[in-house]
Amino acid sequence: MLMQESQACQLNDRIVDWYASLGTSSSRHLYVNSAGAELEQEFHYIVPNLAATANRGVDTQTRSLGGQYNGFCRQGGLEVLQQAGFYGAGARIAAQALALLDAPNCPSGKMDLLLMPEQMMLQIHESIGHPLELDRILGDERNFAGTSFVTPEMFGRFQYGSALLNVSFDPTRTEQYASYRWDDEGSPAEKSYVIKDGILQKPLGGHVSQARAGMDGVSNSRACDWNRPPIDRMANLNIEPGHTSLADMISSVENGVLMDTNVSWSIDDSRNKFQFGCEFGRLIRDGELRGLVKNPNYRGISESFWRSLKAVGDETSFAVMGTPFCGKGEPSQVIRVGHASPPCLFDQVDVFGGEA
Repeated sequence: MLMQESQACQLNDRIVDWYASLGTSSSRHLYVNSAGAELEQEFHYIVPNLAATANRGVDTQTRSLGGQYNGFCRQGGLEVLQQAGFYGAGARIAAQALALLDAPNCPSGKMDLLLMPEQMMLQIHESIGHPLELDRILGDERNFAGTSFVTPEMFGRFQYGSALLNVSFDPTRTEQYASYRWDDEGSPAEKSYVIKDGILQKPLGGHVSQARAGMDGVSNSRACDWNRPPIDRMANLNIEPGHTSLADMISSVENGVLMDTNVSWSIDDSRNKFQFGCEFGRLIRDGELRGLVKNPNYRGISESFWRSLKAVGDETSFAVMGTPFCGKGEPSQVIRVGHASPPCLFDQVDVFGGEA
């Protein structure tokens, strides 16, 4: 299967690099404590990936399935390949990389921005997940990975996004990459809203951080291995589906751009100001999808960006994503995280292209 998809990428000589891969792993966790707890969990992970790179002169464009973060990783078996659209992806991805060579650069200016789930994964991760981690809010990450623009006083009253923004912490969703029954402090996994109707509700803080801060949190204390202490780590952090179809979101846009699949990212050490680039873009004009654009980028400030959210996709467009590569702590612990989201539409975002 991997050889078939890899060979299918080789459409012509302008495809200069390509690969198909499949990683699988299993782990068994045993938690015991002095109060008599004994909890055993077993996990089975699968990580498909595929990418093709096209080149002409000084222009190089890469298109991938799920991005450089292996975004379609999940818990489960080979059924994940079907869910990720892996079969037949080689030729499709390579054709898109070639088409991007002929596409114009993304235009620059203020316009509506429609982000697909592959890019929403990183947007959630960087500008909601990390700033809401309670140990970071308490200052634990200050000399390594930075702080957070969020303060303890904001919870229960701060408008993090528009009223359409509902974000759940849900480690009970079994197919997601970071689901579990208990976290690594022995707390039972429960679904909790960290943002409800746009208002900040709870931090991502486990039992120890909750005791330190005197605040309610969630069951997200996690360790990357047996010889590392558990720290506050996002698990399955999801934007709950709304009530708007993807077609209706597109038809509502007079001047905008659709972006998918992250290729570059930058965010300040308080997780506030950011700038992200994507592999793939399409113009939206007068309610219709138009031609491809390459090198699409956008920037913003976390709170004003999420407050500009004006439509959230429905259940039919909801996609489960994840990444094995979330680093945090000192020394750095790399751990699995999951994110799920429908497409989301934002109003008048600062967009810019490669020529800028």
